[in-house]
Amino acid sequence: MENPPPPNPFDSGEAIPLRQVVEGTYGQLDNLKPFHSYNTDKAILTPRNETVDEINAYTISQTPGVSREYLSSDSFEISDTHSQHNETLYAVEYLNTLEYPGLPSHKLTLKVGAPIMLLRNINQKGGLCNGTRLIITYLGHRVLEAEIITGSHVGKRVLIPRIVLLQPDTNLPFTLRRRQFPIRLCYAMTINKSQG
Repeated sequence: MENPPPPNPFDSGEAIPLRQVVEGTYGQLDNLKPFHSYNTDKAILTPRNETVDEINAYTISQTPGVSREYLSSDSFEISDTHSQHNETLYAVEYLNTLEYPGLPSHKLTLKVGAPIMLLRNINQKGGLCNGTRLIITYLGHRVLEAEIITGSHVGKRVLIPRIVLLQPDTNLPFTLRRRQFPIRLCYAMTINKSQG
């Protein structure tokens, strides 16, 4: 006898307000097609990163297509504690749970056609700046291909690699070192991020 699939948290009554917000911006979810240039002037703005993450997770789960998960490689770079057992003090599982503004999540769930935003400057002359919005066109193992939809390089196809990102501005006695694609889904974004 097979086990039933785990319940989808977005199938509950709590998802109704999310559905209304997303459909009010992008139209009926049943007809939601991969993001294209006609959607570049649309975005859901919220003041809090937690709300952004919730809306983006809901929207990507409702968008047709095959999703792919990308997990980061997390470690710490500097520790104020002088111990030979630092690896046991800061377990990888603990590092994976850390979330900071401007740092990609440990787990990115992406689909072809999803809108994303760069979180770091990669190539300013090539149009890959912090805050640039793109549409994913290909999901590779080590690289993403995307089309720029904002700025002076609209329509240009670019490759986005995984890079090492450091988060030193914490109250923790170490610097978080995360190797991940420097992006975040942007069906929704914070008000501050939308201003550039």
